[in-house]
Order: sequence, then C-alpha cells, then structure tokens
Amino acid sequence: MRLTTLCAAAVVALPFVSCDAQGGEDAGVGTQTSRGWLSWRGPQQNGTSLEDGLPSRVSIEAPGSWTYELAGRGTPVIADGRVYTLGYEGEADQLQEVLVCLDASTGKKVWEHRYTEFLTDIIYYRFSIGSPTIDPATGNVYHLATAGLLTCFTREGGLVWQHSMMGEYGRLSFPNGRTGAPLIDGNLCIVHVPTSGWASYGPARDRFFAFEKDTGVSVWSCTPGGPPKDASFSFPVVADSGSKRVLYAGLAGGHVVCVDVRTGDPLWKFQLAIGGLSSSPVLYGDRVIATSGKENLDTSTAGRMIALARGADAGKLGKKQEAWRNDIVAFTSSPVIVGNRIYSTGHTGELFCVDADTGKKLWHEKLAPDQIHASPAHGDGKLYVPMNNGSFHIVRPSDTGPELLQRMQLEGNCLGAPAICDGRIYVHTTKRLYCFAGGQSKAPSHRATAVGGVPGQATRLQVIPADICVATGETIRFRVRSLDANGLVVSESVDGAVWTGVPKTGVEHNGNVMSFGADAATTAVMAVSAGGLEGSVRLRVVPAVPFTDDFEQAKAVPHPRRKGAMFYPPRSYWVGAGLKWEILEREGKKVLAKTLTPPLFQRTMSLIGDPASSNYTVTVDILSEGNRRTMSTGGVVNQRFLIRLKGNAQMLEVSSNEELFKKGVEFAWRPGVWYRLKTRVDVEQDGSGWVRAKAWPRDGKEPDAWTLEVSHPHIHRNGAPGIYGFVPQSRFHVYLDNISVTPNE
Repeated sequence: MRLTTLCAAAVVALPFVSCDAQGGEDAGVGTQTSRGWLSWRGPQQNGTSLEDGLPSRVSIEAPGSWTYELAGRGTPVIADGRVYTLGYEGEADQLQEVLVCLDASTGKKVWEHRYTEFLTDIIYYRFSIGSPTIDPATGNVYHLATAGLLTCFTREGGLVWQHSMMGEYGRLSFPNGRTGAPLIDGNLCIVHVPTSGWASYGPARDRFFAFEKDTGVSVWSCTPGGPPKDASFSFPVVADSGSKRVLYAGLAGGHVVCVDVRTGDPLWKFQLAIGGLSSSPVLYGDRVIATSGKENLDTSTAGRMIALARGADAGKLGKKQEAWRNDIVAFTSSPVIVGNRIYSTGHTGELFCVDADTGKKLWHEKLAPDQIHASPAHGDGKLYVPMNNGSFHIVRPSDTGPELLQRMQLEGNCLGAPAICDGRIYVHTTKRLYCFAGGQSKAPSHRATAVGGVPGQATRLQVIPADICVATGETIRFRVRSLDANGLVVSESVDGAVWTGVPKTGVEHNGNVMSFGADAATTAVMAVSAGGLEGSVRLRVVPAVPFTDDFEQAKAVPHPRRKGAMFYPPRSYWVGAGLKWEILEREGKKVLAKTLTPPLFQRTMSLIGDPASSNYTVTVDILSEGNRRTMSTGGVVNQRFLIRLKGNAQMLEVSSNEELFKKGVEFAWRPGVWYRLKTRVDVEQDGSGWVRAKAWPRDGKEPDAWTLEVSHPHIHRNGAPGIYGFVPQSRFHVYLDNISVTPNE
C-alpha cells in the first residue's frame, strides 16, 4: 500500500539531551500514562490546564526561561520533558517546514525533520498553521505537514509511517495554509482535510480519515459536511455520547458535525456559516459550543457563537437545536471554557466573557487592534492571551471584569495558542518559540483513552484497510472484523467473508488476500459479507513505473450530467479528475481533453500514479487550441514538480509552490500543433537536485539538449506523476496524449 513504514528518515539527530524526570514510573514511554500538554487544545480539550502555581508575570530573563529561533504559527506540545513544535525556515526555494524536538528545560534541539513545500497554493508564507500531537500511550509524535504529509515519529525521531494525503486521497490546497493537527483517540489517528478523490469522493469535501495509530493502516473515512469554501484547522473534541464515542468539529464548508469515532458514521451536521470553520468547539454539559467569523446564513452579518444540543437526532440540524446564540465574531480563534464561563477573543482584538448557560456576554476588554488565529489558554485562575500583533497578556478574569496582570510585546505575530506544562508557559510567534518559566507546578498524568466496554451483538463488518491506495505489483491482506451497534469490536477475525465487486482484470483474489498485476490499475468499492453482516472497502490501484497511456482503449459510458449522452471518462484511479478531463476523438485518435465546463474547474491538476514513485521520466504530447492572442496551458507533474507549456506566456516553466519556486524560459509554440514535453528529476547525494525539461514539435527530432534545467537545493525524492491543464476563461481546449512514465536512463 502507499504507506511508508519504518524507513530511514531525513532526521537530524543531535547528542542526547537529558530531560526532566517526569513523575517516576508514570514517565516511562510505552506505559499508559504520559505527562504534559499533548495536543493543541491541552489535556481537557478546551485550552485549560489543571496545574496550579502558574506565574502571574513572566520574563524571558527569568531563570529557566528560553527562546528558540524558528518561525511558527501554531501551538507546541509537550510530553515527558520534551517540546515538539512546527515551524519554517528560509525563503524562496530554501524554505523548509520543520518539526523540531527540544529539551523542555533548556530549549536545546534533540532532533528535527525537514520538509520541502510542494504543489500548494499557499501565499504570504502561511506555513506551519498547525500542531503536532503526542500519543499518551507510546510517546509517538504525529503531525500533518502543510503539503499534506501525515507522519508518525517515535519519541526519538524515527519514522514509523507516513501518508501523502495529496497523492493517495487528492487532498486540496488553499492559499490560507490552515492545516491543523491529528487527533489521537484510543488506537486511532484521525485527520480531516479537504479532498477531491475518485467516484463518490470525487466532489470536493472536507473529509475525515482514520488510521491505526501504530501502523498507519486505514480504518475508515467519511464525508460528513458540504463543499469546502476554504481550508479548516478546527481540532475535533471527543466525548462519549451514550454508548458511542463521538467527535465534534467545524469543517471547511461551514458545518459543525458529529461523527462516530469508531466507525466513521456521520451522525449529524449543522450549517453555522457560509465559509470554513477553523475555531475548535468546546463541550459544556450536554451542549457543544462553536464560533464563527464567516457570513451567517440567516442574516446579512458575519460571525456568531452558538450552543447546540449534543444529543440531537441524526441528520441535518436546524435552529430548533440551538440552545442560544450571540453575535461574537471570532474569525478563527477558539474559545476556552472554565466552569460555566466561556472566554474568547474576537476579530477586533477584544477578550469576551460569556455565560455558558445563556450565551449572555458578561464583559469584554480591548487587548489589541485585531485577532486572527491565536487563542487563549487558562490555568490557575489566569488567562494567557496572545494576540495577532504580538502582544501577550496575562489576565485574571472574574464576573465583574478582567484584571490585567501583565502585558508584554513579543517579537513577531502570535497565531497559535499557548501551551502550559510543568509551570512553564509556551508561546510560538512568527519569529521564535518562547518558554516562560516561573511556575511551581507539575503537569498531571494524561491517561491513554480507554477503548473498551462490553460489546453487544455484532451488527456490521469493518474491513481493514478500509480506504486504500495500492500500486500494481503489490499484495494486500485484508482483515475482516465485526462490530456492534456502538462500534465496539465483537470479533477481531471473521471467517468465511464473501467478496463482491472485486476487479476482474489483473487481480488475483484468494480469501482476504489480493495481488495486483501490471494491468490492474482501477478503482472499486468492494462489498464484503459474512454471517448476515456487511461491510465495504474503497480500493484505488495505481500503475507503478513504468506505464503508458494512449487512451485508445477508452470505453464510452453514460454522461453523469447530460441525459442520454455518452462520453469517455478519465481514468477512474486519477484523483481530482472527474468532470475536469474527458477523452475525445480528434483526427481519428482518442486524446485527453481538459474540459471547458464548469468554469470553476478551468485549472486542474490530477495525480495519476504511485505517490512512492521516484527517479522517473514523464513524457506527454500537448496541443492547445486557440489563436495568436489566447492559448491554453498543459503539462505534467514529475516528483512533486509541475512542468508546463504555458500558452499565453509562450513559456516552458517549472514550479512547485509558485510563490517559492518558479523558473522558466521563453518557448514559442503555436495553437493547433502537437508538441512533445519530456521531463525528469535527478537527485544528488547532498539532497539537492535538478529538474530538467525539453519540448519540441512532435513531428520533429528530439533535441539533444534540455530546454530548461533548474537546480533546487532541497529536491523532492519521490512523488506521484500527474497531469495539468489550464483553459483560461474556458475558451480553448488543451489536449494531452501518449503519456509515458519510465525509469530515468
């Protein structure tokens, strides 16, 4: 499967730095306890700490305080004497995202991992808007990189597993860069990301994906909300609801949703706003409280805080499920809840206190000119409040108003939330990570979530892997287990499973084992039944290198939108391709065409192969319709680099993230003429490399020299091949033909 496990990683290990003794036996990695601030929202899932003796004033000059120079926009996490945080360094093609592990006492680096950005639309250096998460049972560290790499590391920095959410599931990118953090609950690692994949997952939606936290194997996926308006980094909050384990989160389409953690079943959704929700909800009794800074559905205003009934019936909720609402506008900042008081920062830089029972605003205090992502944290009767302008406030709240204990100016902007651990307050800015010492407390142990209860009668099957991308030439062994109505495992192994919908071409099927031959590239939703119970699997089989495609074997199927019409669809295993490409007949041959409608899809990139592919050459024929004023653009993706012939610009160009890395040369090409584009990526031993491309009229002789050769200091070592098309104003088709992906020679 397209899952990297237990591989050598690009880790920079430093001499071991001893950590604080954290609670004797409870500190041992691999026990069922771990001490610290293990996820973005802290041990109570609401930005609050149970520690006492926390400082009322802080100073970077105080003994035990330190800073670490690294730009960041999220929240650090801390466990057993180590701090883990996301950040980024460098500019242009030197920029890399960094996951760093530091000694909590000294701020000295223990290890780090670096990632080169690729194939995103992010602008203004909006990187690292997210946080790592620590598994309390193992000490493993999980994080989602801005480019969509979901990774698990050991406490010592060893790679356990990794998924490319873009290459496997079609994860989408938005300019705001909001990424978020994985959720660890029981034996699951859960993320939600906007994707455009295949079949029913083709339409863009903000989807949840759950993996076994120890192995990275897919357990379930689901689509609980609507189309995304932008990216969301809303971190889910988890609770028991009756006998079910559920999560609540805001999504990129403006919905607050409730999802069954054990099965992935969407339980209900509530449309809060027109636009993505990035604030994390909080729980108060039988209510879930959520905030928004986006346009409301029922008024001409933007922003709202609401309380919803947690135990609502399944389905789509409406106004009658609201317990209360107010007009607080929190753009992406998340609230904290202490007792029956909610504290939240608004988009105009104010700190609000709200009665959680009624939604009534008790007071507000202006702290800064504005606020974006940053959120407060609470501990020992004090609020620690970072603001977008870099000001940091310590406030003692009461029902009569706030007492400002300290205001200090930090270097850079604050876009994350503070973390609290062992008397220290951590704040990450766009310049550095601050650790303020001065408290006298110790963080309580955080017990791993119990996954238990007495299961009832089996009602369904769960097949693992559940949503999988494999390459031709691989073999997969599936596990079939039974669950009760609450998602608890009744039997880990169910015998006699009957499979239907298994692809017939190139697949050897023996029981729960499938092997995929060279001609097996396809997709399928396979049904599994046993003992009157049913389950299903989403299977995507992509071609391993080498492969070619001239589209001549394409078969016509009914058009999904034109009644009675037939058409040749793109390959089913391409992600993000539905309604964006179609195969047409031109000059007696079948060729691939970028569709002209709908206009929303005039620019399209689709990944068509194995995300683990490396050291390969991609060749394709390109023809643009048009005239001397307007042409379209076509190209390919090679090892996470986009190489394209730009019609209007009359240029051959290489890019990855366009704001960081874009190089090109003039190349004159004419409409109505076929050209051949050939590309390759070469990796040097020091981690640098070259992207090479040449183009020429297809009927002419291939030139000896490369038309464009571009060096990159941190070359991508692997990545799925793909195709690209852009039809400006949806006027002229661009055609691709004779796609060839072969090993570099």
